[in-house]
Amino acid sequence: MIPILIICSVCSIAEPLVFDYTIDEMFETIESGKVLSHAVFPFPSNEEMKSGFSFTLTPGVFFGKINESVPRDRYSNPIDPSENFYVYEKTPPFMTMSFDLGNDVFKLHVDYPLKREYVLFHERNITNIPITVVDPFFSIDLNFPQNAYGVFDLENQYFVIGRCKLKWGDAEYPVALSDTSPYFDNFTYSFLGDKVHYTFHFVSINPVLTADEYASQTSVIPVNSDPTAPYFAKVKTLVGHRLDFFPLENLRLGIGELTMIGGKFPDLFTISPFIVYHNNFNEGYANSMGVFDFSWTPIPGLNFHGELALDDLVIKLTESDVKPTAFAFNIGVRKTVWTTLGNILIGAEYVKATDFVYNSFTPYLKFYNRITYLSNFPPSRNIVDYPIGFSYGPDSSLFSLKIDYYNEKITLELELFSLLKGPNTIHTEYGVQEQGETKRINGMSFSISYKGANVFFEGIGGKRRIGVVYRWAFK
Repeated sequence: MIPILIICSVCSIAEPLVFDYTIDEMFETIESGKVLSHAVFPFPSNEEMKSGFSFTLTPGVFFGKINESVPRDRYSNPIDPSENFYVYEKTPPFMTMSFDLGNDVFKLHVDYPLKREYVLFHERNITNIPITVVDPFFSIDLNFPQNAYGVFDLENQYFVIGRCKLKWGDAEYPVALSDTSPYFDNFTYSFLGDKVHYTFHFVSINPVLTADEYASQTSVIPVNSDPTAPYFAKVKTLVGHRLDFFPLENLRLGIGELTMIGGKFPDLFTISPFIVYHNNFNEGYANSMGVFDFSWTPIPGLNFHGELALDDLVIKLTESDVKPTAFAFNIGVRKTVWTTLGNILIGAEYVKATDFVYNSFTPYLKFYNRITYLSNFPPSRNIVDYPIGFSYGPDSSLFSLKIDYYNEKITLELELFSLLKGPNTIHTEYGVQEQGETKRINGMSFSISYKGANVFFEGIGGKRRIGVVYRWAFK
């Protein structure tokens, strides 16, 4: 049996930034024959903000286990969160205290979540309450805040500085800049014209290295590097910029670029907001990736979207074979269905990431966001590498079918997916094919939400997890 939690009245708490569209917003946009008005997240919310403290209680009870335990460590063995299917990241904290301050132009928002420590959660995750009935009896994660930022919201433009999620595109599974990471420490500027949007990101990434990675970063000289390589200053930076064109109300075209800079402090030669980074030939300390995406609603109720992240394309007879071909793409479709009982949004998406996309010769040039988790019970310092692009990294493909239903009272969500994962990872030696089998992992998830209550079931690779979560929000 699934335990029933006591249901109380709930009130919503607004936040200065929007990090994704809701199901009803997507449905209404596609049903009207248009495309979503923003392709870069976050963007400022139009809701009125009030200064002060607020808090949210989200207790949950869970049965079954999909994830595996993670080892105690001290910066020597990076963890791939996709192997545990992001169970920790998807589980809400037991309580979140929030602080808001601001006016029409400037807004400050900080969250202080109360959740279980990383290591102990993976050992005993029957609940998200950071109190246990066995030694050590409590396990409070002190790695906060994960959401703390300031917003300057001006006419047709905005600035964000601080710590929050980022995402590009309309896809459920982005392949360029995804919201897989819990946060990015970033500075973002965006200008919103009538037909063109421009966005610039500057992101600092934790530069801690394992002993093996440090040896590689200080000794490996990538092919075509300049004579002063290798570069090993303790700094890793991601910069990105993109343009989104809206020639028609039912069509959006996007073009952008992401560049990872590592082992060298960035300067205007590497981060100028208005140049093509790839043409600077910053060999040895920069790794650039081109991004192209679109969203098209040819008829009301039907939307197509796609994205291509192009790292390298080796064309015979025109390029020396110094790097492997590396890219990732997704293609998807969404269809609206209106009924007298509620609205249905059906979406299908296919994603492909080649063997060496997001990878490079040296650790600092690989496209992952490294986050450190401090645990006291048991003592540990774990480093977790979140893919910046596709959630399951290189050498993988995924097909997903998702059905959402909602009306004024309830929301239902069903997803079926099939994942093919090869042996290559972001830590595979660049250009070297790992030995191993390609695994197929099938999964499904189902959830039903009523007011503040959510009941869900997920089954992945023969493992199952059932849970009940309830959300109380207080201003």
